[in-house]
Amino acid sequence: MAFIFLAIEARRYRYFDIWRTRVRMMEVSLYVPILRLQGVRVDNKWNEVLADDYEHLHFHISYLEAMGRRLRRNYSFLLVIQAISYVVKVCIHPFPIRSLQELFVHAAIGPLPGEVAIAIGALFHAGWIALAIFTLKGQHAAGRVERIP
Repeated sequence: MAFIFLAIEARRYRYFDIWRTRVRMMEVSLYVPILRLQGVRVDNKWNEVLADDYEHLHFHISYLEAMGRRLRRNYSFLLVIQAISYVVKVCIHPFPIRSLQELFVHAAIGPLPGEVAIAIGALFHAGWIALAIFTLKGQHAAGRVERIP
């Protein structure tokens, strides 16, 4: 279920990124010069870029990158908690394990052997970690908040 919600939220995040980029462009190119009493400047053609963006709507971020961002910022914590909960459940229910063989017995899911269940879980978690790392080098957020030294 977490990955279904992640997929839905990644789609929604792509639309949010369009509005965020547009607002940031207006903040930097319109409001800052006005507040500095420099007047509105259009010599860097920001207004044409913004007009083209309104006229020809396109995403500024890929679906995979949106998934990676949401995964790193929100869903990684949920998935880590789920993994820890599953490991604890397998290790203590219905009785604490005392050997590796008991671990495999506890991890079995119906006819699926425990070794296979653990391997599938490990691949699942390795997959989302790889996605989070792979998408880390993507688009850098426009107008990132800077820390004051």
